[in-house]
Amino acid sequence: MDVKFPSLSKRAQPLAETPARVDFEIFMEAMHNLYCPIKNPNGAIPLNVAENKLMADKLRLKLNEITQTNDIPEWVMGYTDPIGNPEVRKVVANFMEEHLCHCPISEDSIGFSAGASAVIEASSFLITDPGDVVVIPAPSYPMYTHDLGVKNNIERYNLQTHYSIEEFGSIAPVNTKLLNNVLKELQTKNKNFKILLLTSPDNPTGIKYEKDHLERIANWCMENKIHLIVNEIYGLSTIDTSDTRIMKSYPSKMEYVSFAQIMLDRKSNYLHMWYAFSKDFASSGLRFGILHSLNEAMMKAFGNSNIPHMVSNLTQWVFGILLKDDEFIKNYLLENKSKLHKSYLLLINALKELNIPFVPIRGSFFVWADFSQFLINDSKEAENKLWLEIYRNTGVLLTPGTGFEHQKNGLFRIVFSAVKYDHLNVAIRRLQGYLNDRK
Repeated sequence: MDVKFPSLSKRAQPLAETPARVDFEIFMEAMHNLYCPIKNPNGAIPLNVAENKLMADKLRLKLNEITQTNDIPEWVMGYTDPIGNPEVRKVVANFMEEHLCHCPISEDSIGFSAGASAVIEASSFLITDPGDVVVIPAPSYPMYTHDLGVKNNIERYNLQTHYSIEEFGSIAPVNTKLLNNVLKELQTKNKNFKILLLTSPDNPTGIKYEKDHLERIANWCMENKIHLIVNEIYGLSTIDTSDTRIMKSYPSKMEYVSFAQIMLDRKSNYLHMWYAFSKDFASSGLRFGILHSLNEAMMKAFGNSNIPHMVSNLTQWVFGILLKDDEFIKNYLLENKSKLHKSYLLLINALKELNIPFVPIRGSFFVWADFSQFLINDSKEAENKLWLEIYRNTGVLLTPGTGFEHQKNGLFRIVFSAVKYDHLNVAIRRLQGYLNDRK
C-alpha cells in the first residue's frame, strides 16, 4: 500500500494531513482578523470554540494577584505525585464537595491530567482495549472521536436518539430501551460495548440529566458491566430556568444532581466522572482536568500511567490557592451564571425573531440551533456550504454540524460565551441581517 508520508507510522498518516476539527483552519483565520469596534469594525467574530471569555479577565486578575503576593513553594520545582500533589488534591476535593458535587469526595478518588482531553485519553486507556466501542448520544462533542480514538483506538458509536430537536425539548433523550437495542446490535457484530459516555450539561444541546434518569442508566450499565462516564465539565455554568422570560420552555421541574452522588451511593467500579477547570473557570489554556472514580485499581493504574499527562506543578499550586479563597469562588460563580444568562437571552431572542428552532439549554456555553430552512438541499455538503457562506458574508463563525454526528443536516452550535456581550450583540445583528436577506 502506498503511503503519503513514508517516514511516519500508519497511525500518523491521517494526522499529518487531517485537522483535528473541521473548523480549525477557518478559526485560525478568524483569530488573525478579530473584530474590534475601533480598530477593526468589520473583523471576524468566532462563536465556534467553547471558551468562557465572559469571565476570563476576572480570573486572570485573580491569578495575577496570587502569583504576585505568594512565594512559590519548593515542591513546585520538583516532581510530585503523578495524579496530583496531595495537598492540592485535598483542596480540589473540598471544592468539588461544596460547589460541584454536594457530597463527600475523597482526595484519593481524584486525579489530575493536563486538561480534559488528557483525562479522557488517560482514563479511557485503562478501561478499554483497541477496538472496544464507546456509545455517545448524538449530537455530541466532535473531539471525543479524536480524544478517544487517536491513541487508544476506541470506536465511536453515535446513538441517534431523535431527528428533530423539537422531539425532546430540554429533556435528555437517552433511555434503557435505546441502550438495549444498541447492545444487541453491537453483539451481533461481535463488537464490545465498553463505555457509555454522557455529558451533563450536554455539548452541544445544553440539556442536563436528572437524578432518576441517571440512576436508571447507571443501574443498566452496572448490570451489563459497561462503564458509565459522565462528563460534568460545564457543571457550574448553568442557566436560571425559573426566569419568567424563559420558564415556559421548561414545563417540568426536575431534580438534577452531580453524578458523584450516584457514584457514592452505588460504589461501583463501573461508574466514573470527568471534570476540568477550563470551562467554568475560563482557563482552557491552563490545562487542568480531573478524573473522579471509586475504582481503586483504576486510580492506582491512573497514577502509574499518567506521568506524561501531569498537570504542571505551577498550575496546581495556583489553583490550590485560588480554590481556598471561598469568598472569591462564591462571587465568581454567581457572576459567571449571571453573565452567561444575559448572553444566552440575547442569543435566543434573536433566534426566536428569525424563527430558528433551538434546544432550550439548562447549562453550558452554547445553543444547538436548526438552520435547515436555509439549506439549498438536504445534504451535508449544503450544510457546509451554508456554514461557509455565513462566515464569508458576516464574519461570524459558528460550529458546523459536521462531527457532531447527528442524523439531521443544517444544525449549528453557537457559543454565546466565546466573546464579550457587546461583541455578541454585533455578531447577532450581522446574522439577523444576512439571514433575513436570505429568506
